[in-house]
Amino acid sequence: MRAQTLGMTMSSMPTSRKRNNNSRRTKILVSILGFLCLSVALSSCSRTPKNNADSSPNAESAPLVSALDDQQLAHVKECNGRRVSSEQPVDLMIMQDGKLQPFAILQPGQLVQLKEISDPDLITSSYLPLDRMDQEGGAQVLIDALQVTPSGSWLNPTNHLLERDFAVKLKAGTRMKNDWDETILTTSTEQTWLVYAEKEEAYGVELQGRIVWVDKSQAEETLERSGTAEMAATSLPVLMYHFFYSEADGQSRDNVNDVEVEEFREQLQALQDRGYVALTMREVEMMMKGWADVPEKAVAITIDDGDPTVYQYAYPVLKDFGYNATLFLITGWMNPQLPYEFFQMREDGLELQSHSFLMHQGGCKAGHGGRLLCVDSEEGVKDTRQSLDYVDGGFVYCYPFGDVNDHAVEILKEAGVQLAFTTEYGKIKPGMDLYRLPRIRVTGGAGLDRFIKSVE
Repeated sequence: MRAQTLGMTMSSMPTSRKRNNNSRRTKILVSILGFLCLSVALSSCSRTPKNNADSSPNAESAPLVSALDDQQLAHVKECNGRRVSSEQPVDLMIMQDGKLQPFAILQPGQLVQLKEISDPDLITSSYLPLDRMDQEGGAQVLIDALQVTPSGSWLNPTNHLLERDFAVKLKAGTRMKNDWDETILTTSTEQTWLVYAEKEEAYGVELQGRIVWVDKSQAEETLERSGTAEMAATSLPVLMYHFFYSEADGQSRDNVNDVEVEEFREQLQALQDRGYVALTMREVEMMMKGWADVPEKAVAITIDDGDPTVYQYAYPVLKDFGYNATLFLITGWMNPQLPYEFFQMREDGLELQSHSFLMHQGGCKAGHGGRLLCVDSEEGVKDTRQSLDYVDGGFVYCYPFGDVNDHAVEILKEAGVQLAFTTEYGKIKPGMDLYRLPRIRVTGGAGLDRFIKSVE
């Protein structure tokens, strides 16, 4: 079974848990009994480190506040089940032997997901548990809700990568970083974590459904374990959609790229019934670069152009099934600021990536006329970077009209693109050219049997 939390320890995995017994100020007195009752009713956990560079000013003395006034209690309840962050470093704590112990330090501006306590009347302490971070024995990782602010973001990601056959024991003070090399949290103790990905200088471990990276130099040792029995994929179907319509709304198909919304629902139902998961582009990247394994039953869903019918018809269906999808946007055709509809879809897990800024138009004689084939290199790099910036951290590109040549590939490499998709038919496999990746076009009205055959 896949472990889902920080420092996941299993009975079969050796682990070292030296805890720092520094107690915080002495406001712990009246609350311990009531807090322990709360802990039984909750369920979730995590970790945090301590080092001089990252330590929170309160790391030595975090009180367990139970005598909350009405305003404090209202704030704590507002944080319940939400993603939260702080402008200052915040200690994550763990209850051990009736005492709060330092676990890790959440860095400024970084988000963590809190577990939802179904009955808010059970909340009597300012400390709330983090989601998907349970420790051995059911201990929970906690955060003082009075030190954080609820975020408008509701995204709660899911990791689809397969566990590796080893874990790493990390030093206290290990920094866990995201894909942009930003530190999310720093461990306060020695901790053992399952490994899901590995690149040259770092291990990928799971933090609340996302992969974060730890430098290999921070691993005191690696610990062998059985890993997962699930088969890893050797190829991946990347599905390509464009437009959607609804017969119930009196609409009809104009061309093969139009997929009726109930047909789309039927396709996703077929995937779910057969046990398929939908990968993020980061997961696709890690598979293609040999950093991680993905399940044998996996797909990636892409939708080109950013047509309004995506929000109207496809987005609600994707939400119903909890599937990821990637929208390739022609960003120069959009408002200077990301429209609300796309912001909302991104918050619900749909990824936004580049379909160019203003290259999706004629201008070149080759192919279908996409400008990237013959545009000046400097202009092409500028256009590509502008589109990646618009989608806020983009790293994947979809060629306008599917047109690609060596000149276009060099432009994308210089602009920092990591993966690029064409409209050529086929599944992707590790070892392929990362800048000429094929996809499987989903045509409207082709029938469910053909769809399933194209995936399997």
